[in-house]
Amino acid sequence: MKMFRWLGWAVVWLAAVFYLQNGIQKILGTDQMVAMFHELGLPDWFRVVVGCAEAAGAVVLAIPRYTFPASIGLGALMAGAVAVEIGNGHVLESLIAGQWLVLFVAIGIVRYKIRTKQQAKPNA
Repeated sequence: MKMFRWLGWAVVWLAAVFYLQNGIQKILGTDQMVAMFHELGLPDWFRVVVGCAEAAGAVVLAIPRYTFPASIGLGALMAGAVAVEIGNGHVLESLIAGQWLVLFVAIGIVRYKIRTKQQAKPNA
């Protein structure tokens, strides 16, 4: 059981590192991120807002007490990304955001179950 806990946190921490790095790239305006938002018809300020949300979500995701709400927030962000990609005719590209959405939903479900299980235990 301990191994599953460690593997679960490894997945969470790897996702957090990825999203922190991704958010920073958006904030700094790397050529790739600027081009991606331009291709989707989104303004530069929106790229910065998304980058800030991703970076903040990544930091909060790695804090056990806040993993559940962070997973919900990042999942909502990815749901928006799926919608924007599909709306722009990028169905295959939407699968990338979709896989992250599935991961964040899974993290949220696991953290919710852990939280409710801990709350159900009587105080010793």
